[in-house]
Amino acid sequence: MPIEIQSDVTTFLHFNFPLCTLLWNKNIYPWMNEHFIQLYTMMHNTGVCWVDMLEKDYFYEDVSDIIDMSSEHMKDVSDIVKFVIDNINNNYYSTIYTNEYYLPGRAAYHKYTHIHQTLLYGYDLDKEVFFGLGYDGRQRFVEAEYPFEIFREAYEKGKAEYDNDFCWVKMHTAYLNRVFDLKEPYQARIEIFLKKLNEYIYAIPDESLLRKDVVIEMGKNAKYGMQVYESILDNLKKLLKGEFKHDYRTFHLLAEHKRGMLKKIEYFMSKNGLEQNIGIYLKEYQNIVKGFENARLIYLRAELVDNNYETIIGQLKNKEAIQKVYDIVNFNSDKEYQILCNIYKCFASI
Repeated sequence: MPIEIQSDVTTFLHFNFPLCTLLWNKNIYPWMNEHFIQLYTMMHNTGVCWVDMLEKDYFYEDVSDIIDMSSEHMKDVSDIVKFVIDNINNNYYSTIYTNEYYLPGRAAYHKYTHIHQTLLYGYDLDKEVFFGLGYDGRQRFVEAEYPFEIFREAYEKGKAEYDNDFCWVKMHTAYLNRVFDLKEPYQARIEIFLKKLNEYIYAIPDESLLRKDVVIEMGKNAKYGMQVYESILDNLKKLLKGEFKHDYRTFHLLAEHKRGMLKKIEYFMSKNGLEQNIGIYLKEYQNIVKGFENARLIYLRAELVDNNYETIIGQLKNKEAIQKVYDIVNFNSDKEYQILCNIYKCFASI
């Protein structure tokens, strides 16, 4: 089946994998302008600051059929290989938790147990392999082939570890989705964009959108929208003192969020003929995008050095780099608030 290694939202697989199954259809792409606008943060029980985009569990249900199978539901699956093949034959992508210790090419292969998702989108009966997506040993997101029997072992061995892992592994052991065949470009609605933009600017909470598995793991004590930066900056101060409060993913996500926001503003500006009204603010927002991208690169480079180029989710200890990231986030989050307030007023006036 078609697949797209997209680059819009990549930080976490719960968004990345579904988008890879959707965005090969360019008629679906405008749908992105209604999504990935609001942010939230809370403290993970490991003590690390968790930052993510706020979307409901089945955020793509308006462009795809979705079947969510827990480990309890999967007990009825006696042959995982046949299960995946049958679903692909019915045009369903399969995203399944396995133990990456048994998957060649993964960073965990024959090193340590790691229960993680793999997306499967095709197979070859002659070669007896699945075609899928996942992270390789260098943390690159790549296409790969998984022999049937190796995938079977990774799945079966993974099941034995479900009880020892995060709750979302058992709650969402397998996601199946079949993409709607949109014949015309999706018509993104400015009223949805403006509602979410308003919630982001003014930090309006919505507990109903917190994913159920996140609530189980971390509770509901979240900060939303522009208040996210207060938490990020507070935890950067703690990082300066040697406390492990952030890893690279926070700043990767923030950079992705700014790039996405710029695209959304450009889309609705063009669609509504507001180039003269919003053009000046758009240029200002481009500087926000550059600022957060700079913070991402500083954090990434320093974290790689501090962790011997072995991981991007270790602890950053380089105080000079931490201070630079702090200053960039502090300055640009304040500027972003001012710019988005002006942009919102322009859009709301039409």
